[in-house]
Parts: sequence; C-alpha cells; structure tokens
Amino acid sequence: MTLCDLIKTRKNSRLLRSLPEFVFFVQKVTHQAKINVRTLLVALIYLERAKSNLPKRAIGSDDTIHRMFLAAILLASKFLKDTAWTSQSITNRQLYEICGGLFSLDEIHQLERGFLKLLHYNCWVDEESLNEFVELHRSDFSL
Repeated sequence: MTLCDLIKTRKNSRLLRSLPEFVFFVQKVTHQAKINVRTLLVALIYLERAKSNLPKRAIGSDDTIHRMFLAAILLASKFLKDTAWTSQSITNRQLYEICGGLFSLDEIHQLERGFLKLLHYNCWVDEESLNEFVELHRSDFSL
C-alpha cells in the first residue's frame, strides 16, 4: 500500500510494454532476488523518505510504482551488503535479469541514480530508525 499511495499516476496509452500486476511483480522480485525482511524494511523506509521528497503535484506513469519498488530494493540491498544482517546484495544486472527485460539495464542504472537523488543521497538507516519504523507500522505488519 505504501507504493500504491506513493504518487498519483496517469494511464499512458503510449506505454509499449505490458506491466505485470504489481503484487505478483513484488513477489517475483523478492523471491528470485532472495530479499530478506530487513532489506524490505529498509526499502520501505526509503520509499517513505522518497514520498516526503516528491513535489506535491507529482504525477507518475503506469510503471512508476514498479520503478520505485525496484530502486528501493536495489539501494536497500546495497546499503545492507556486508552487514551483520546480510552478506548478499543484488546487482543491477541481476535485477535486470529478474525483470525479464521489462526494464533495460540502462533504465535500472537510471532508476538507481534517480532514486538516490530523490532521497538526497540519505541512505543511512540505523537500528533505532528501523525499530521506530516497525513500531509505527506495527498494525500494518499485523504484529
């Protein structure tokens, strides 16, 4: 729901590719990339930060939530690489392959750079911030 409420979108009839249903897309990417819960939580924190940095009247296209999800997962995975919580991170090429050509490798690179800029390069998430986020969204997570 965080992503679906992230940005208003408009239908783009010129979009040449067919987009997978979003929940299926999230399940596929997280499963194939072996994304752990901590990485997902950091990605959600990034998405919350991104939402607060978006211009008030921002409007995205049909694939905006797919793109934002990929960028958040990619950055969270890289941020947590070699920490006590995970020893693996997903690469841009792996994400491209998992997406099955939905986005080109160049688009994946652009997603990463654009999302970093949207976050104002603020990727640091400490344990306290993570715990506060989980506590704040406890009912959303059915905890």
